[in-house]
Amino acid sequence: MAGYVLTLDLGSSGMRAAVVAVDGWRIMGGASRAYRVMRALDGVALRFSANDLRGRMIDCLARAVSDVRVGAHDISAISVTAQRGGTTFLNAEGDTLYVGPNRDMRAVFEGAIIDERLGAAVYATTGHLPSAFLAPAKVHWWQAHRPRVAEQISAVASLGAWAVHELTGELRETGSTLVETGLGDVNSGEPAMALLQELDLSLNSVPALVEAGTPTGTLARKAAAAIGLATGTPVVLAGPDAQVAALGAGSVGIGDTAVLAGWSAPVQRVTAGPVHDNARRTWVVRGVAGGHWASEANPGDTGGTQDMIRRLLRPRMTLARFDELAVSAPEPQLPLFALWGPRALNMSGPGMSLGGLITPSPVTYGGIDAGQVVRATMENIAFAIRECVGWLDEVCGGGARADAIALTGGMANSTAFAWLLATALGRPVRRHDAHGTAVGAALVAALGQEAWADAASKLAGRGELIKPGSEEIEMGERYERWLRLRAGLDMLADEV
Repeated sequence: MAGYVLTLDLGSSGMRAAVVAVDGWRIMGGASRAYRVMRALDGVALRFSANDLRGRMIDCLARAVSDVRVGAHDISAISVTAQRGGTTFLNAEGDTLYVGPNRDMRAVFEGAIIDERLGAAVYATTGHLPSAFLAPAKVHWWQAHRPRVAEQISAVASLGAWAVHELTGELRETGSTLVETGLGDVNSGEPAMALLQELDLSLNSVPALVEAGTPTGTLARKAAAAIGLATGTPVVLAGPDAQVAALGAGSVGIGDTAVLAGWSAPVQRVTAGPVHDNARRTWVVRGVAGGHWASEANPGDTGGTQDMIRRLLRPRMTLARFDELAVSAPEPQLPLFALWGPRALNMSGPGMSLGGLITPSPVTYGGIDAGQVVRATMENIAFAIRECVGWLDEVCGGGARADAIALTGGMANSTAFAWLLATALGRPVRRHDAHGTAVGAALVAALGQEAWADAASKLAGRGELIKPGSEEIEMGERYERWLRLRAGLDMLADEV
């Protein structure tokens, strides 16, 4: 496929559209929009307004098209990817009953009931826990709390499938997106029929499957006019955002490891087949292409934590200034440790603990400046990712390939973070364009599956190799101290 691909990424922190040139996989331009999330009084139940989300999505795509000097007929496809765990319900007429982000935690109680009864089966089948993140628990919540709405549910779909439906009128899932909803078997990519029957979910509510890379439908007339594209432009559901980003960062060979550092920072290692963790700490994810898998460890809100600390220090602080502060922190050792929350999460039961900034006492001794806080925050994130890599080494029975670990996502914009991560890991980091998700989504839409691996391997060669710094040994010692401090805080949390 020649020309350009228009990509749409409905990520955890916001949406972004980009125009990608197939010749060289270059980002030609783009646009982004924030979400408007509706929050219930309990602060836990979150949802989007379908009309508002649809409007923002189409506006974001239109802005991306107008941002570049590309003719409407030069854009050969739209490729859609989305956050994992986003869930939608539609009625028999195709109208949206509910569309919610992955942070909608209304079904914690229903998920706990499922996990107590069927946790082993859910993990063995879908590769994911806890069930509170997955669609079946959310259906059970609506059945218990909004029975009249629940009776109208005709289809349960991922957020990405919903976005494609709104552009084309067609509702389909890929094997990888179906698994991420908790409705699919991670081994086959097909509907998890036996598990769904155990969960009292109708198999009729599962959308039909489309092969990854195959257009789900074509752009409808009204959407085409609003975006500025030709009616009939093919629309592709590329897959879950994390797997798509890993593809865009060239992580395709067995043992390849990718850090997908956006709002969170999933760490995925490509495996020859599904690899389950006996302790159920890690996820098994199905790759975009059939017959590909990865094991995933997750450190939680990493980019989100960094943004929070940046705003606390100075509401209008730029990312460039944040980097400068991290580099300016005194050497050789910092007098403080950050334990803001990022850590390797046991995904079968992620919970809350105590955290904060561990400083010398009295705090006036030696003083603390913003650079030290920034540096400690970045270290906290790098240490959490190192812990995730260690879990994958254990679960997968071997280490990452020695050449490099790929880094993409928003945090890849930070040279200081890439260097700190390489030094904390004691391994080279291959830093890629921050928009690896857009590149991966364009690749899926533009090429046939047989060409994906070769194209991704070539993309791997474009990464900037960041080697560990001279402080590698000292950073290793600080990592061990960070682990001990966190263990102490965990014990304190148990007491209080």
